[in-house]
Amino acid sequence: MNSKLLGSILIIAGSCIGGGMLAMPITSASVGFWGTTLLLFIIWFAMCYTALLMVRIYDYNESTAGFNTLTKKYAGSFINKLAGFSLMFLIYGLTAAYMSGGGTILKTNIDLLFDTNFNTRTAILLFSLLFGGIVVIGTQWVDWLTRGLFIAKLIFLVLLVALLFPFIQQANLLHAPLSLGLTITAIPAIFTSFGFHGSIPSIVNYLGGNKKQLNRAFILGSLLPLLIYLIWQVVVLGSLDQTRFMQMLQENSELRGLILSIREMTHSTNIETLFSLFAATALGTSFLGVSIGLFDYYKDVLQDKTKGITTLATAGLLTFIPPLLFALFYPEGFILALGYAAIAGVILALFIPQYLYLKAMKYHKQKIGILQLTLISLIFLLAILIIYAQLKIALQH
Repeated sequence: MNSKLLGSILIIAGSCIGGGMLAMPITSASVGFWGTTLLLFIIWFAMCYTALLMVRIYDYNESTAGFNTLTKKYAGSFINKLAGFSLMFLIYGLTAAYMSGGGTILKTNIDLLFDTNFNTRTAILLFSLLFGGIVVIGTQWVDWLTRGLFIAKLIFLVLLVALLFPFIQQANLLHAPLSLGLTITAIPAIFTSFGFHGSIPSIVNYLGGNKKQLNRAFILGSLLPLLIYLIWQVVVLGSLDQTRFMQMLQENSELRGLILSIREMTHSTNIETLFSLFAATALGTSFLGVSIGLFDYYKDVLQDKTKGITTLATAGLLTFIPPLLFALFYPEGFILALGYAAIAGVILALFIPQYLYLKAMKYHKQKIGILQLTLISLIFLLAILIIYAQLKIALQH
């Protein structure tokens, strides 16, 4: 395996593995291990398949063509604008989720360390100012910090899995889903954990449009997070009793409930500390990786209208104020914000790639087989189900 292919696989996997991992045990507590495993496989297959459809489209296009070029060529102005809006909405939704989650982690640790009741909104502001400030300072700082946090995150994850492994009980992994409704509402947050489609044009360009390497990159790059997620689900859900875990989540905010559940079940301050450190690094890397793209976009848009510090300040405000307002208004809205991001993710990762593929094949007079049309139809139905699930969650709030 050459270095470019390996690098591409790691970029794809790295785009997935982050803050969404923390949402998984919370949303899947009511679904159980086997139900969650089934959902993970279905969502992985759908996301991998649409990525491979995009690779097929590049058979008829230059490897340098981006989403903007392809949507204009095959789908017209409306879909082109929808894709741009969805990307912005996705980044805002994810940034809001990471602000909310980061603030919760900060508050929980301050409370545990100093035996106090630190204000959640103040914790969210502190987290947002720290990491948002690093983004505004410059990409070089983001690069250095992300590398350090990513390495730390992997170390904490390996240690956490090793320490939690002895606490796994087979009975905890055999719990059935509590209800069909709870299973459906768990889907949006799990879906956001496979969000690598924004990097497809970059990977295609990086590998020079080599179809064989691209197919391997997207299959292996998406399989790696799937494997890590399954191990994560085994050690977390296997260590926690479903009934007690659900009770803790009802009594405490989402991430705080997860941390306190692990503390209660393991009776280990080492595991609790490790989990908090892993959660902090996972949210930190996700926050930096997601927000830097939108910040750079706004800098590019503003460069001819403003100068120097004014450009940085304005781009920073446009990038961080909307998600910060959501996080402050819904300080316990980690899962809710991930769910809203899922709607935009569905449009970008499921609807648009399939629509582009159908249009491209018609444009180039290529026939599509019955099996492929069936798979595309099923993935469209999955996309509608995810949007329905999130709207159902939103109505409950």
